[in-house]
Amino acid sequence: MSIIKKIVNKFPGIVYIVALIPFLVASYGYYITGEFSFWETVYAAIAIYFVNPVSEITNGFILFGEITSVIVTAGIILSVLKYALKKVSNFFVRFRKDATVVYTDNDMGRKLAASLKHGYMTTSSDKPEKVKNHILMFSDDTENVSFYSRNESKLEKTNVYLFMSELDYTLLKVADKSDANLHFFNINDLVARDYWKNNSLYDFKDRACKVAIIGSTDIGKALFKYGYLNNLYTLNQNFEYHLYAFKGPEADFLRNLKTENNDKIFVHDDYWENDSNTLSQMDRVIYAEKTDHLNLIQKLLFINPTAEIHCYSPDEISYEDVYATDSLLMFGNVNKLISEDNIKSEKLYRLGKLFNYDYSLRYASREAPADYEKEMEAEWSKLDGFKKSSSIARADHYWIEKRLKDDGILSETEEESWHIEHIRWCRFHYINHWSYAEKRDNARRKHNLLIPYEDLPKSEKEKDGIYDARIKEEINRLI
Repeated sequence: MSIIKKIVNKFPGIVYIVALIPFLVASYGYYITGEFSFWETVYAAIAIYFVNPVSEITNGFILFGEITSVIVTAGIILSVLKYALKKVSNFFVRFRKDATVVYTDNDMGRKLAASLKHGYMTTSSDKPEKVKNHILMFSDDTENVSFYSRNESKLEKTNVYLFMSELDYTLLKVADKSDANLHFFNINDLVARDYWKNNSLYDFKDRACKVAIIGSTDIGKALFKYGYLNNLYTLNQNFEYHLYAFKGPEADFLRNLKTENNDKIFVHDDYWENDSNTLSQMDRVIYAEKTDHLNLIQKLLFINPTAEIHCYSPDEISYEDVYATDSLLMFGNVNKLISEDNIKSEKLYRLGKLFNYDYSLRYASREAPADYEKEMEAEWSKLDGFKKSSSIARADHYWIEKRLKDDGILSETEEESWHIEHIRWCRFHYINHWSYAEKRDNARRKHNLLIPYEDLPKSEKEKDGIYDARIKEEINRLI
């Protein structure tokens, strides 16, 4: 049955072709009797769908048509009833506060829709459904953006979650011209964020650590990006990132990427199979390819049996019980990550909004009022994709800063936390192709503050902390 469903989903027109088979076979059966004209044959073949044969004449073809037409007619009636029940069910679902609709044309979106607490799926890209939450998840990024642009006024006062697989949302212009609460999400970002949250390098912060990332796939790039941005713990840490499979301008860009601390980035020209010497020195090897896991696992168990071996697999696959090692991890199961909670991720977005609002309060030299929500949303709506991403990146790292403080490694008043935040801020700009210039120029991605922390004036250093007490309390409550 699952195979039939897949075929129907991929080629929906096949249903109509199958439904015509009884008509075509019966037409031939009536025709060869010689008793009917052309139009009488057509009428007789249509009549069998209504279980109303126009003649007692029969043969094998007519009998086949009569039997199969009953199946087709019953299927149509059941489909109509199912459609009607679905419409009624969807109507009542809309009254739920968390009602969510997934607009999609792919299996990933269908699976997500099936897992919704209160919601449903539609393949229509014409107009939005009357619900509070909309997840735009068409295969083509431009179709998602186009749907939002066409229906922006109709999406006011709702939450919109926009799927991006190829477009970089940091390059988008200001999008929130309406009162819609717009979010962006990317599958590779979800995987990478989840990976580093659960497998951070926190325990390596006081000693040198070498990490290899194998694979220049989209997930390989995301894993490096979020590791580079979030693995910041102390000013004296010494992490090495060894990257394999990156070529051309991309490899050159990564080689020249600044870290602003003792961390180092090495981009290797050799294939990992030919570089046993380097891999034997790694503390962790992250394999970002979808296939050939066994080849890597077995080689590393021979040359570096103490290394952590982490392999990306979007499917539920496990080798942990096969090999005699406790350091093997499979990660990236898409079915677990593509969930309503992960995509909506309201907490992360709210934290990003709070950090941005705190920044605006500092510039205005004022404190947050008790009812700051409207002001916060207004400040957020002014931002383009890059600036929103910058605030979210700050929020994404803050759990580490808070843990360092909770563990007594950083104090609330220590400048070291400002210094670490400045490094993170610089890295976010560097990974997004910004560079230093004496005069700031956003259009050309130039910034005058991409300098060592020590060279910043005190007023700029203070901006790396949290300014407003009320906002700080809310941020810490959410972490």
